[in-house]
Amino acid sequence: MSNVTRYLRVQDGLSDWVGRVVSWLTLGIIGVLLFEVVARYLLNAPTVWGHELSTMFFGALSILAGSYTLRHQGHVRSDVVYRLLPPRGQAFCDVVIFVLALVVLAVVFRMAVDFAHHAWRIGEFSNRSVWRPPLWPIKATIPLAVGLLMLQCLAELVRGVLRLAGVTYDDPREDLDDSNP
Repeated sequence: MSNVTRYLRVQDGLSDWVGRVVSWLTLGIIGVLLFEVVARYLLNAPTVWGHELSTMFFGALSILAGSYTLRHQGHVRSDVVYRLLPPRGQAFCDVVIFVLALVVLAVVFRMAVDFAHHAWRIGEFSNRSVWRPPLWPIKATIPLAVGLLMLQCLAELVRGVLRLAGVTYDDPREDLDDSNP
């Protein structure tokens, strides 16, 4: 196994692992909302925390699933022109897009770190409900998610550069496609 294949396998594995772990937040959202509905409509005792906690879980789920979605090529993109291009033309588009994505994500990452650090430093609490949970844990998921997305973008950039250069390599993604008919 080449170093490139090993790297891609490790990075894809990380994105898959994060996606599987984060998917469990869906059950947390369902549990919180189910509890809130029962408390509100059957017991006539709504919670002060149900809506806000489910919103935080959904926010974390949405942003942390980004690297998993990219790894499985699930992000929305316009394939009308892309699919008409030859493989090297597609690789060129991928290289340009992932270089630009990494530049933009680097800026977003820096801003997200500052955003989360500020929330932690001042001990920021939510003012959306009387529950007033601390906000730094949910805000800390933003730079984490952006960092994970940057790592997967880098793996996709490596794939694009190798295809553009005409270098053959064993793509672990193709192993996955073969094992899931």
